[in-house]
Amino acid sequence: MCAWRLPAEENCAAVARSLLGGALTALGVDRGMAGDVIVTASELATNALKHALRAGPQAPAVPPELWVWARATPTPQLVVSVFDGCRSSWPDTAPRDPLDEHGRGLGIVGALAASWGTHPTRSRSRTGGIPGKAVWSAFPLPGPWPDARMTAEPAHVARHLASTLAERGIRRVVPHLGTNIALVSVPIHPGKDITVWVEPGHISSPGQNAPRIRRPVIDLYDIAEDLIRRVEQEHGHA
Repeated sequence: MCAWRLPAEENCAAVARSLLGGALTALGVDRGMAGDVIVTASELATNALKHALRAGPQAPAVPPELWVWARATPTPQLVVSVFDGCRSSWPDTAPRDPLDEHGRGLGIVGALAASWGTHPTRSRSRTGGIPGKAVWSAFPLPGPWPDARMTAEPAHVARHLASTLAERGIRRVVPHLGTNIALVSVPIHPGKDITVWVEPGHISSPGQNAPRIRRPVIDLYDIAEDLIRRVEQEHGHA
């Protein structure tokens, strides 16, 4: 997982390209795919700076953030996400012509990425998390990376998940630690919690509109982001 605060200035997209280019080179990502990922990140950063620099009329400027991580499910993908502090303006995720001048940047994102979208979330670079939104894109990764077979001590994973959520402003998250299994209770509103089960190689939780979903431990960051999205949506911050 990589996360950077981007400058709230005209060089925002250039900095995003430079940071991401260095990270992709270090990871050995194919040059063709890396080019698509970098172009997409640049468009998302430009969009964040142009349309969503301020959290509200009286609020101070909130610098955009660039987040990158890998996930193994539903298929191996690299996720590139840009955070901004504005929830009064949301991108139109309907398919569009990349040559259309209106919304051209997001048209390019839709053409290059396997999938993309947006959701409410909270920032990473400030303790307590600033409310805002993320616009994300996903790109297919060749196996065997990320390795879905990775295992970890359940108590360690549960503590890490609980602290990650708390640092981003999700309150009253409680880990229940055991040797072979651990639980994390995530309150989404009074009287209703999401219970996350952590086993040596897997993390599972109830789906929003589905039975319990079981995912590999390597998907920890993706799981944390999805939990924050669900909490923020339940609080009416969509």
